[in-house]
Amino acid sequence: MITNLLAHSREELDYVRAIRRELHRFPEVGTDLPRTRALVLRELAKLDLNVREDVGGGIVADLHGQKGSSRIALRADMDALPIQEESGLEFASEISGQGHMCGHDAHTAMLLGAARLACGRGRTSHAGIRFLFQPNEEFQPGGAKAMTEAGCLDGVSEVYGLHVWPGQPTGWFGTRQGPLMARPDVFSITLNGKGGHASAPHQCIDPILAGSHLVAALQGIVSRRVAPHERAVLSVTRFQAGSSYNIIPDTAFLQGTVRTLNESTGDLVQAEMQRLVSGLAASMNVRAELDYQRGYPVVVNDASSTDRAVKVLQGISDNVDAGIEPVMAGEDFSYYVNKVPGCFIFMGCGHCSEDGRGGLHNACFHLDEDCLTWGVAALAGLALQKA
Repeated sequence: MITNLLAHSREELDYVRAIRRELHRFPEVGTDLPRTRALVLRELAKLDLNVREDVGGGIVADLHGQKGSSRIALRADMDALPIQEESGLEFASEISGQGHMCGHDAHTAMLLGAARLACGRGRTSHAGIRFLFQPNEEFQPGGAKAMTEAGCLDGVSEVYGLHVWPGQPTGWFGTRQGPLMARPDVFSITLNGKGGHASAPHQCIDPILAGSHLVAALQGIVSRRVAPHERAVLSVTRFQAGSSYNIIPDTAFLQGTVRTLNESTGDLVQAEMQRLVSGLAASMNVRAELDYQRGYPVVVNDASSTDRAVKVLQGISDNVDAGIEPVMAGEDFSYYVNKVPGCFIFMGCGHCSEDGRGGLHNACFHLDEDCLTWGVAALAGLALQKA
């Protein structure tokens, strides 16, 4: 293992911070990331790496290890969110309606820093190292799916990734064996009734009334159909109907999300939702259609990879939690760990304000840039663990 890893990582802080701020100032969303890709390719070209510019839409760079050795992959996501930044930072987004409010700019900068550290110390790792720069983590079907289908993990024995985590102090790392992040499904329900004057509801078929009953009924799925030892979330987040106080509309529209930590529970919730929607249509004389879209698979950390990751992290920090509770957010890192063993890790980046502003996907998201040093050390340590 490379010695004094955190000290060496601190030497990269100015570089990593400058890269992060450049990315933060010019965020790009989804798969269309020309400026971000150009920056990553520019920096990789300075290193002794074998770079492939388009592997399923992403960038892959290899540092070769000893002949016949295994290869460890490290992943960073590059995309931003369609959100207007309100952080007030001097390097805030200059692109209207787009912002790095989930920390992917930091992930990309830290992986570039780790690549510099791995290449610049005059060392040959026992294992080869593959650096994965991925687009479109935020939106289905996710950039990881396309990259794995294009062979980004061919020849890879393990894969690791990390995500900044507001609310935990800089220097904190958290992970767990087994299910770590949920399958984030999306559903839409369209209810068609018969509109008319609000003063004559008996002449109408009210989709708002039907939708209200449905919202209440859906909450019973988790509490009454899912086993108590299983985790599941069903949230209706959108209810749209009507145009005026005196008109009963023809249509109501519901949308929301289901989060589960195993495939069978997700399948159960989907089936129960279909049963409820069909029953409501019959009982309230509306036409009801459920559109249910499965999200990314559950992120399941491999036990052996997690053990190795925890040992690496404990060599860097004395604040490592190896048994955190699962998180009901989703992550397309699941496609990687479905292909090869691996581990996903959360990394503290400073506390949010008491009102929650400054957290992930918040217009005021911010991080303590000192965390960049810890991220570079963690990624480099995971890559060099067998050196």
